Amino acid sequence: MSSLEIEKQPLNRKVVEEEEAVHEEENKGCSTEGLAVFIIGLISGTFSALICKMAYDTHSAGLSGTAKPFTKPIMMLTLMFTGMVPAMIFWWVQQHFLPADKREHVSWKTVGILVVPSICDLMCTLLLLVAQLYITASLWQMMRGSIIIITALLKRYALGHRLKQHMWLGVGFITLAMMLVASTSFFGSADPSTAATSKDPRVGILLVLVGCIAQGVQYVFEEKVMSVDNAPPLVVIGCEGLWGAALSLFVVYPLAYLAPGQDNGSFEDPFDALTMIGNNGQLALLLVSFVLTVTMYNCAAVYVTKYLSAIWHAILDNFRPITIWGLDLMIFYVFLPGSGFGEQWLSSSYLQLGGLVILLFGTAVYNGSVWTFSDVSYAQLSANEGKIIAMQTEANMTSPSITRSPLIYKPSPSGAAPTERNNNNDNKPKNYNSTSGSGRYNEV
Repeated sequence: MSSLEIEKQPLNRKVVEEEEAVHEEENKGCSTEGLAVFIIGLISGTFSALICKMAYDTHSAGLSGTAKPFTKPIMMLTLMFTGMVPAMIFWWVQQHFLPADKREHVSWKTVGILVVPSICDLMCTLLLLVAQLYITASLWQMMRGSIIIITALLKRYALGHRLKQHMWLGVGFITLAMMLVASTSFFGSADPSTAATSKDPRVGILLVLVGCIAQGVQYVFEEKVMSVDNAPPLVVIGCEGLWGAALSLFVVYPLAYLAPGQDNGSFEDPFDALTMIGNNGQLALLLVSFVLTVTMYNCAAVYVTKYLSAIWHAILDNFRPITIWGLDLMIFYVFLPGSGFGEQWLSSSYLQLGGLVILLFGTAVYNGSVWTFSDVSYAQLSANEGKIIAMQTEANMTSPSITRSPLIYKPSPSGAAPTERNNNNDNKPKNYNSTSGSGRYNEV
């Protein structure tokens, strides 16, 4: 059916009204609070990735007394989970100032159940953190865009969600972007630290892809199997951080210490890591900053959903590769030239730039932010003016939703965006939780 034929179709007011109900949450204005949270999320998300990479590249003396790079991914994993724990404190403070009848209650059973996604998240994140030893922060962040492809495919074939034609088109663009970005690994490394060593960036890209596949499987498993009702997002983040930090300290680190490797005979020596931190104040400051930025980003991401629309959440995610790469280049050429930090511009960077542009465009197409002729339902008549209006991707299938745990951003049970009005006619979908402090959709 052509676009002209679409315009000739009789207007289905019910469809238009339902679409308006679905996307009512998408039309939030940009308030002062929302703008502040967005800026905090963008800054903290950018710096958390860059600080992690800078910590890896920082040299300090360990137990042997010889200065060496701080290549301690398990320590970074432990600190990352530690940075998630304060989310529970923020939630508790938030509840303290709410009236008693509006406070949320979380059972110990819910806290215990969250150990399952924590274990999955631990394994996925460890792969991603190890990958950052091999590739630049910008390449690492761009390759993480593959999670959209992986989770969308899993949702379609494992959970039976329907992907509209424009979503498939977006997946195609994102796949092309990933191929362009990954191809830069066959050229010289833009990372001074890896260029001076034998680290192969292709190993880093492979680890990112495996980590994203594992993460996609985790999210699909959580959506299909797990049921954690009435668990506020800040509690989920805090509990996963608590369980993750405990597992890192008492399970992963002992196993890494006993496993043979090149770190004083171990895969990773925690005592050597602590010694290196104690011997270098700059490294200690970087690690403290890393924990703080992880805390700020996780909390800001939740409140972006509360104060702003899902489109702003997508913009926050899409801007991170831009800000990370831009700041990394400025660190190399402007802020800290000759320090070994940052990323230099190479001939292969043009390929990476092309991949970035296609990635941003493909994500916008997938989310339904770009008008195409690929889907009949993508264009409908406006009620009064006869204009064509773009239809957004369902809320539970947008890039911000499918690239995060469904325990934090829960879809509706049917797999479609909630449209049913409540009995009070207050212009909120029936299953919208207005008291969670997150603006999320709960299962009903």
